[in-house]
Amino acid sequence: LAHTVSIAEEHIYVRLEAAAGLARRSDKRGIAFIEQSLSDQYLENRLEAVIVLGEVGTEEAITMLVDTLQDNEQHPEIRAGAAWALGELRNRSTLDALITSFEAVEQVVRIEAARALAKLATEFTPEIVAEFPTSESSKRPGIAWALSKSGRVTIEQLLGALVDDDARRWIAYIVGTQEKHKYINEIEALRLRDPEVYFAVTVLWQIMGSWIYGLEEY
Repeated sequence: LAHTVSIAEEHIYVRLEAAAGLARRSDKRGIAFIEQSLSDQYLENRLEAVIVLGEVGTEEAITMLVDTLQDNEQHPEIRAGAAWALGELRNRSTLDALITSFEAVEQVVRIEAARALAKLATEFTPEIVAEFPTSESSKRPGIAWALSKSGRVTIEQLLGALVDDDARRWIAYIVGTQEKHKYINEIEALRLRDPEVYFAVTVLWQIMGSWIYGLEEY
């Protein structure tokens, strides 16, 4: 029985690779088979379909990945896989879908969406910062983490996002989790604009610069 299952799995992988080749040539049969595989009874096969869509990378494939990510009926691991694939593709059109995913109930989906957004943030920092002020508080942690991890955001870009207390806290986090020297020429602008956020940032820098930061017990 195990041998039979192994053969079946190998068969689906071969068929998906063949379908990917067709999809790259805009052959509808390829996309149709990949779409069908997203509803396969085996999660492994669905995940393989998601990976293949990421390899195809066409606009149609991206749309299918976004649809999979936003499908609340789909298994969380498959939705998370779709988020991962979108991160690998780094397509600007997927920003809204990734940010919306921060409201997902399942943490695994939120985590992979944040990781994907961090990859996009290396190329689309201004666009992501622009989403921050109008985003719900439930979405801001993921946006803030992604911007922090990208290391590309400037204080000048963030000043306009200081729209409420929740935003101010997360902006303090974004700036405070960066190396102090990075903002040495910009930090005065933050102090003048918002002394409280400036103070929070300096406290974070002091903590992170301490020799006990990251210290673990035996």
